[in-house]
Amino acid sequence: MKKNKTKMIILITGAIVLVLLVVSNFIYVSPRETLLYKAQQYLTYSKSDWENYEENQKILANNPTDSHMETAVERSISLDDIYSLDTNRVAPEVKDEELQKIKKANFENLIPSSHVPDHEDAQAALIRFTKGRLTEVIINQKINIKVGKCYDNPHTEGNYNCVSCMILLYNRETKDWQEAPNGDNFLKPAYDFYQPSKGDIWEAKDLSMRIPFDYDLFKKFESKP
Repeated sequence: MKKNKTKMIILITGAIVLVLLVVSNFIYVSPRETLLYKAQQYLTYSKSDWENYEENQKILANNPTDSHMETAVERSISLDDIYSLDTNRVAPEVKDEELQKIKKANFENLIPSSHVPDHEDAQAALIRFTKGRLTEVIINQKINIKVGKCYDNPHTEGNYNCVSCMILLYNRETKDWQEAPNGDNFLKPAYDFYQPSKGDIWEAKDLSMRIPFDYDLFKKFESKP
């Protein structure tokens, strides 16, 4: 009898804990954080994780998402041709096709920009551009945005200036770059960054001109042996 009673108590306790875990995943303690997520934070976060979390919270506070932000961009070339590929990491037939696109792109006419967003500027701009989706990746997947070489973009669309740059996803835990966020890959490898007026904050929009693949950016942030 005692063994059956003990087993029943264990089963009931386990069921209650399971129900609480499921329910806590639907209770939001803030617009982006569930009760379960907060519990996981306190159980698993190290000192450096908390420091990164606080930094990300400051970024969010200083860069609120604008739900009315305009995201449509007029393009001068097709979407298929606009993003450059790493020719060292593609199949031979794709590499041959990419090399032909590079020859036609006239990269020698591009002007490297001297006025560019830094990593924090680019990350904050992309948080706003993705309407907060990037925030989950920064916090939960321990990823930050790094920005590479930028080029002057004449498609200012009435803004003070515009530059086109490649970006990289840097994993703070592995100390290495990764190709895409885990799960939904909603990020592109390059974007336009612009300032609506002189001295204004940087904003992001879809890439509007083809730029070279930034090999130096990826080499800079790859893990060191």
